Order: sequence, then C-alpha cells, then structure tokens
Amino acid sequence: MATFFGITYLFSWLAWSLPVLQVGEPWRTIGYVGGGFGPAVAGALTTWLVGDSVRDWARQIVRWRLWPGWYVLALALAVLPVALATVIVPSLGVDVDIGLLRGRLAELLPTFVLIALIGGGNEEPGWRGFALPRLEARFAPLPATLLLGVVWGLWHLPLLAAEPGTLHGLASLGDLAPMVGLTLANIVGYGVLLTYVYNVARSVLLAIVLHAGFNTANALLVPIPGAALTGDGYLPVLAATTVGVWLAALGLVAATRGRLGHEPAGSS
Repeated sequence: MATFFGITYLFSWLAWSLPVLQVGEPWRTIGYVGGGFGPAVAGALTTWLVGDSVRDWARQIVRWRLWPGWYVLALALAVLPVALATVIVPSLGVDVDIGLLRGRLAELLPTFVLIALIGGGNEEPGWRGFALPRLEARFAPLPATLLLGVVWGLWHLPLLAAEPGTLHGLASLGDLAPMVGLTLANIVGYGVLLTYVYNVARSVLLAIVLHAGFNTANALLVPIPGAALTGDGYLPVLAATTVGVWLAALGLVAATRGRLGHEPAGSS
C-alpha cells in the first residue's frame, strides 16, 4: 500500500505544482487535469509491480452489467448529501433559491460525463479499484474506509492552494485550518458512501458513477448563486454539505452495523 500511495502522491502533486505555481495555459490546465489521474496510474503501476494482472485490474473498471437498482442507489446517494445541505445551509446565513435549479438542468448530463472521465471519476480505479479491497483485507470495513478517506483527503491539499483567492477564499492563514479540516471531513464522509456502493456491487464503474454524481450535484444542485461559492461564502456551504454527507454516512454505518456492505472472503 505504501507503494501505491507514494506513486499517487508523487504523480499528482508534481502535476498540480503547475496550477499552484500559476503557470500559463495550456500547462496549467494540463497539470490540473493530469494530476487527477494519479490514483489510476498508481493502481496500474502497483498492480504490475506486484505481479498481478493489469488486464484484470482494468477489466473491472468497465464491468457495467449490474442490477439496475445499484445505479439508482448510486445516483440517489449522490444527491442525498446536497438535499440535506440545502435544508441546513439557510441556518448558516446563506439564502437558497430553488428556482436556480431549473436553469441548470440542461448542464447535468454533460457535466456528469465530463466529471466521470476527467473530473473525479477517473480517480476511482485507484482508490476503490485498488486500495479499498486491499485495506479491507487487513482491516474492518469502517477503519479501512476512514484510513483511505484521510489519505484521499490529504491528497487534495495542493488544490486548496491552486485557487486561493477565487473558490476557497483563503485570504489569510487563519482561514487555512477550518478549510483543511472541513475539506478532510467532507471527503472522508463521501468515502463511507463510496465504500458501501463498491462493496454491495463490487463495481469500480459504480464508484465512478457515484463519485461523478457527488461532484455534479455539488456543482449544480446546491440552489444558491455561484457567487456564494466564492470567497467567504464557501465555508458555510462546505460546512452544510459536510453535515449532509455525514448524516448519510452515519445512517449507512448504523444500517449495516459498520460492515458497509462488505462480505468476508468465503462467505455465502
């Protein structure tokens, strides 16, 4: 696992150094997008290094013949945290406007496809396709998920520095701790939902669908103006989304008694 995590961080953080250093286009975009493929690159390389079949590892990514209900579940879990956040965020001083959603519906499908390919879904062949099964072979599902979630969350740190004055509003060092803490908690919470979906269907493709669904919902289905997601307005929205995802995550933990859909090897 150390090899996988090391390659992931090295590949991604080197690529993300380009947007962090504010290099010019097209290199800034190439670095930003390319860094997202770090987990998948590490999954392929580590699979090869340990002598396992890279073809078998890759085949699981495109296994799409699943019970249709699993796809419905994945999309429902993608929307649930945002729906909960929409209820919570007004109490944090952010106004919601449900009418904004009408104008965003046409963007849902193209945004989802783009994110699945290069905006988040492309991470899943590494995180869930390689790392999660190996961690669950050593630890119980919940500890394995939390460990992977922390590694996954810290992996995003350079992205917080890539847009310090626009998206995340890091105007001072005092903003850094709550931003990092909330981002980490948010990502670990999403990891619980991803573990459950992967375990019940044993499908990397379904994890890609859920991951793309999360990012699409966060981008388009939070019914507040885009300006509220920049600067000082970003933190309360992130806080509401984090509470929403943890309500969903804790519900799954309770409902599955911590197993998160995992069936031990050899069980029927």
